[in-house]
Amino acid sequence: MDEHMVDGRLQLRKQPRQERSIQRLEAIMEAAETLILEKGVGDVTMSEIAQRAAIPIGSLYQFFPQKAAVVKALHDRLAGHMENLFRNIFADVESLDHAAERAADCLLDIYARFRKEPIYISLWQVVATDNGLSRLVADFHDQLIQTFHKDLSHLVPAPDFERFRIHMKLMILSTAEVIRFACRESDDVARAHLDHWRRFIRANVFAY
Repeated sequence: MDEHMVDGRLQLRKQPRQERSIQRLEAIMEAAETLILEKGVGDVTMSEIAQRAAIPIGSLYQFFPQKAAVVKALHDRLAGHMENLFRNIFADVESLDHAAERAADCLLDIYARFRKEPIYISLWQVVATDNGLSRLVADFHDQLIQTFHKDLSHLVPAPDFERFRIHMKLMILSTAEVIRFACRESDDVARAHLDHWRRFIRANVFAY
C-alpha cells in the first residue's frame, strides 16, 4: 500500500483550536469508543458515530476522512497512556536483575489497565488486521525499545543493542499475546497464567 495513501487515510484532517471544536472532537472520540465496545469496530459506521456524538455527519468528516482515522486517533490516545506507564519502568535500575524484576511487576499493571478498559483489546484486534494501523503498533514498539535501551544503556553496551532490540521485540509481542489471552479469561485463571509469565520474564527478559 502506498505510504502517502495510508497517511491520508489515517490522518486527522484538522486540529481543533476553538473550545467548541475541541469539545466536538472529544464527543466524537467518546462516541466511537462506546460504539466499538457495544458492537465491535467492524459493525460501527461513521453515521452511527455522528449520531451518538450528536453532531452532523459533515462535521465528523471535517475531522476524519474515514472510520480508520477515528480508530487511529483512539489508538494514539491509548498508546499515549501506555507510554506514560512504560516511560520510567527502567529508570534508576542498578542491574539487569533489578530491571527484570521491574519488567515482571509491570506486567500486572498492564493487565489491570487492559482489564479495566476493554477498549484496548477491541482496538488491538482491529489494528492487527489493517496494514497501516499495524505499522503504527510496530513503530510504537520500536519507540519503547529505544526508551528502554536509553534507560539501560549503562547495563547494555552499544554493540549489544541489535540483539537487545530483537529480544525485546519478541518479549513485547509474546507478552501482548499473554495479556490478550488473560483478558478473555476469568481473573483467577488470568492471574495464574500471568504469575507463570512473570517468572518467565524474570528468568529470560535479558537472556539475549
